[in-house]
Amino acid sequence: MNLLIIEDDAICTFINNRVAQTSGIFNHVHSVKNGKEALDYFQDIAAGYGNIPAPDIILLDLNMPVLNGFDFITALRQLSFPNKENISIIILTSSNDSLDHQRARALGVDKYLLKPLSVNELQTTIFSLDKKVWKKSLKCA
Repeated sequence: MNLLIIEDDAICTFINNRVAQTSGIFNHVHSVKNGKEALDYFQDIAAGYGNIPAPDIILLDLNMPVLNGFDFITALRQLSFPNKENISIIILTSSNDSLDHQRARALGVDKYLLKPLSVNELQTTIFSLDKKVWKKSLKCA
């Protein structure tokens, strides 16, 4: 399974990478600093550049410079590439604002988690997602 972490804070990125690697779920973890870098990554996938693997899961911060999490989701929905509909988006943020929860739900986000992320929380979240994601993780084990 492949994970894309979209996070502007270097310490949070380090911790989230460590948690993801320790979880034993992911074969590949890639990180970018904001929504714009993530869109560039997906545009490369859509264009077929190199052998860039599409992520199965996105861990997405909401409050970032350049392009925030909500604007990233809106822009991602407009891109076209194979299996886009199979990508699960997990918001990982410090915002416990009910309006952010509602907006995430309206955008079709799969889960909404508060920082900091733990190995147990990540594993539980991944295993609670849609069965297609669970089946992928079983194949990787």
